[in-house]
Amino acid sequence: MFEVDTVKEYDKSYMVCIDEAKKEQRENARPELKKALSDISAYDNIVVAGPCWWGTYPMAIFTQLDKLDFSGKKLFPVMTHEGSGLAGSARDLKKYCSDIGEGLAIHGGSASASKNTVEKWAKQNLK
Repeated sequence: MFEVDTVKEYDKSYMVCIDEAKKEQRENARPELKKALSDISAYDNIVVAGPCWWGTYPMAIFTQLDKLDFSGKKLFPVMTHEGSGLAGSARDLKKYCSDIGEGLAIHGGSASASKNTVEKWAKQNLK
């Protein structure tokens, strides 16, 4: 497991944070990360999990994905959301890897009660 963490923190105010996210997406920004994962060669299945920010992952996720080689890998989109489901996550992952597995969308307000759903999805998809 690897957590993507940006050097510049996002504002704690929801309204300011969504404006920051929208600006990054509009600019196709690649926010600087505190550290980056450099090798995924030991894995066949890669789960890319994150919140839905304006129809896709936060741009920091793409900063990380840009640094990796997904040859021979299968990517699985997992996204928390407040009504948009997986949105464009699978489409955007296809830019990195053609083999995209079944995704999982978890309503953000229900995330803390979704353990069984996540476990069932993982058992069915991550073999």
